[in-house]
Amino acid sequence: MHIGPHQLKNKLVVAPMAGVTDRPFRQLCKEMGAGMAVSEMVASNSLLWGSEKTRRRANHDGEVDPISVQIAGADPQMLADAARFNVGHGAQIIDINMGCPAKKVCHTWAGSALMSNEPLAVRIVEAVVDACAPLGVPVTLKMRTGHCDTERNAVVLARAAEAAGVAMVTVHGRTREQGYKGFEMTQWYGLLAPSKMAKANIEKLEKEAIAAARGKIVDRKSTRLNSSHVALSRMPSSA
Repeated sequence: MHIGPHQLKNKLVVAPMAGVTDRPFRQLCKEMGAGMAVSEMVASNSLLWGSEKTRRRANHDGEVDPISVQIAGADPQMLADAARFNVGHGAQIIDINMGCPAKKVCHTWAGSALMSNEPLAVRIVEAVVDACAPLGVPVTLKMRTGHCDTERNAVVLARAAEAAGVAMVTVHGRTREQGYKGFEMTQWYGLLAPSKMAKANIEKLEKEAIAAARGKIVDRKSTRLNSSHVALSRMPSSA
């Protein structure tokens, strides 16, 4: 599997988790076989780049490739600048956060709150891709299925992200409203039902899917229940 120029040794990815996926944890996960481990989210506000927390998160000394860094914010230009900042500090893949449901993040219209503002979400994706493309750095996107049960727009945003040049989309199978509780939509059939995809295309997409492990994983059963489905954004145009 490739993300831009980077070939992963397998399809197991450790998803970004604030307070969990710091550099030592990512290194441990890679030593234990993970194909990629994404960093904790880094704020796009340049006023925070000099803070101890940001300096620590931007330190990738000794980390095994590929180095993927997640950025969060709600301003396209600030996120583009944050992408360049992190690439300058060693990031080889930039991931955009549109999945965090935390109130302190969503109150600034960042994280999963961006899914409620599709035009802004698309402008952010385009700005980050435009900033990273000249540097040869691929961009990925992590989001949820939508704001709530009646507002599931993951398919719309995934296609917009693909058109903008995003290399991979990760979907946490819950809505922003669910937070980290309740039923998780772990089947592409349910998520993609609104798009009326042909059964053959759904099966092809599932074959291309990879597992992105988050938290609460202690055994085989919890692995199935607590893994996001990830699809390469280079899907067939008919999908």
